[in-house]
Amino acid sequence: MKNQFFGDLRDLFKYDLILNILEKNDSLQHLTFIPMLNKNDSSNEGNKRDFQKAKIHNLPGTHNEKLVEFLEPYKDVKANERDINSIESYFNSKDHKISIYKGQKGLYFEEQVRKEYFSEIPRELLTNSLIFIDPDIGLEVKYSREKHLLYSEVKNLYDRMDQNSTIMIYQHFPKFKKHPDYLHKRFLELKEKMGVLPLYTSDNEIIFFFLVKNETTKNSLQRVLDCYENEYERLKKVKRNMFIYSVPLQKIHQ
Repeated sequence: MKNQFFGDLRDLFKYDLILNILEKNDSLQHLTFIPMLNKNDSSNEGNKRDFQKAKIHNLPGTHNEKLVEFLEPYKDVKANERDINSIESYFNSKDHKISIYKGQKGLYFEEQVRKEYFSEIPRELLTNSLIFIDPDIGLEVKYSREKHLLYSEVKNLYDRMDQNSTIMIYQHFPKFKKHPDYLHKRFLELKEKMGVLPLYTSDNEIIFFFLVKNETTKNSLQRVLDCYENEYERLKKVKRNMFIYSVPLQKIHQ
């Protein structure tokens, strides 16, 4: 992730979904936000900030008027002045505990410090927590860099977190790949690496994967995701299409 994109429509979806999960799951008492923060660059990809159009199309997060009111002004803030840490004040105003993990080696997530970055996360941040990992792109590819989250890093956090915690992972859909096929591939990889089948929700641009340790937590989270998806037709349509057009994805759920 990058500071320059703070407050865009993807953030609206992201933070509203997180709030829903925290508010409807008593075992999650804390948000541990692990931003794999990369330096700003000249790209403008994904920097969508037309909140009025988003409301018209009923995009995820737009029902949360207070969050819209908080994020929308960032469209007038210069890109180099935006800061992901600004979200802390919003969560505090909602009486939700949030820890934005920064690591020990500096502001940005870089390849040479990634091992220490994840291994030094305190255990108290992995207890009764929604552990949100936010890479710039998503899970590892063949030639992974600082924009990618390695499966070994997910496994490390999954093994260390307690039974009540949940891991949430941000993932972009890649260009030029069929979305159901890509989702199926990631499902298989996560199941192979973690030993559990993830839950997910998607707006057909980004995916959020969820990993839990027990059936009670999984069932509770699935109910929250189902209720959230029922609020937004786009989410329902994506989930429906994933199952209709991807036989492998159907099979993996059986």
